[in-house]
Amino acid sequence: MYTNLYGWHPMTPTLHKILVHGATVIKYAIVPIGQMSEEAAEARNKNFRLYRQNYSRKFSRTLSNRDVLQRLLLTSDKFVSLSKKSRTQKSSQPFLPETLRLLVPDTPENEEIHGTDNDENLI
Repeated sequence: MYTNLYGWHPMTPTLHKILVHGATVIKYAIVPIGQMSEEAAEARNKNFRLYRQNYSRKFSRTLSNRDVLQRLLLTSDKFVSLSKKSRTQKSSQPFLPETLRLLVPDTPENEEIHGTDNDENLI
C-alpha cells in the first residue's frame, strides 16, 4: 500500500523491513517480537569499537573479527563478570571544620554545634 501511494518517496531500509517483511517475521518468529529488538546490539557498538581498536590483531581481518567476537563473548558472560574483583572505593575524609562552617548557615542550633566565631574575636 505504501509503495502504491507513495512510490515517489524513497523508503528507508528500516521502513522497508517493517512494511514488506514484517508479517513474515512475526509469523515465523521463534521468540516474542519484543525480544527481537536491536537495542542490545546497538548498545555494544561502543565496546565493539574499543575491542577492535585495542584488543584485536591488525594484520588479518578474519583474526581481528575473531578476537573482537571472543572479547564480546567474554565480557557478556555472567560468571566472568561476577567473578571480577570489585573496584575499591576511594576512602573519603571528613570535612574540615572551616568547610562545614561555610556550608552550614549560622543559626542558633548550629552555633551550639560548631561554636561561635565572631568577627570581634578576629581583631
